[in-house]
Amino acid sequence: MARRRDRRGATSPNQAPLLKHARWLLAAVALDLVRVSVAHACGVSASGAPAGICDASDAIDEKATAARNRIGASFGYTSSVLLFSDGLRAPTERDTVMVSFEHPMRDKRGSRWTLEFGAGSLLGGFLQTGPSSQATFSPGVIADVSLSHLIIEPHGYASPFLLLSFTLAGVWSRTSDLATAPTSADYVAFDFSADVAAGVSMRIKRQAITPFLAGRLFGGPVFWTHASSAVLGMDAYHYSLGPGLAVSLDRSRVGLSLGCSLLGERNLRAGVSVAF
Repeated sequence: MARRRDRRGATSPNQAPLLKHARWLLAAVALDLVRVSVAHACGVSASGAPAGICDASDAIDEKATAARNRIGASFGYTSSVLLFSDGLRAPTERDTVMVSFEHPMRDKRGSRWTLEFGAGSLLGGFLQTGPSSQATFSPGVIADVSLSHLIIEPHGYASPFLLLSFTLAGVWSRTSDLATAPTSADYVAFDFSADVAAGVSMRIKRQAITPFLAGRLFGGPVFWTHASSAVLGMDAYHYSLGPGLAVSLDRSRVGLSLGCSLLGERNLRAGVSVAF
């Protein structure tokens, strides 16, 4: 899935080519292949809707509620800006795929919690280091762990919910910059984020459909080498906000999720999961 990128100027994240990547979302859902999730910031691109979002749909889907676990796959595209300690301001784009395992839990009061583990690959992307130069990502490794709590659980038709989740994520890759010299460097980033999602779960015919609005606060370091010097980086944005949609198909345990961020860090995401 590697894609060649020929960019001659620094790209503003606010003008990121989101429409170009929309075709990946459609293909992912149509083919039931690897699709999206939460895209973590501060140099980490992970994947899906917020961990535990399927709990909101499952609450009114009896078969999914009876399941003990959920596995999923996702694809994500992220556009942001990284700020480095040497003064470099680097617009960046990243594509990721991930698989995840979720284990729903209930405490003594019956409240819903979800523990999620994810792992996958940073497929590719770039860091814009100058008007006509960029460091491209080689395929790398990405992993995350999340804990979510369904604070307000939906009951009945068209019922509101509130979900809170915390995620720790990390990524390793190597970058190559062939503009001036064939140089490569390790790229390591960590991210901790707190997510809040609010929406309404409702049954339409045989589907449990959950539109939601998700907001995220995040932070974490990026370790990289630029111009032969070790640099420390961070994301220019520490928030994201955007809509999403989760669907739990009736008489099955299949869940679908779509979402994007329109403010702060920009991303597109789509995913599929199966409860068992």
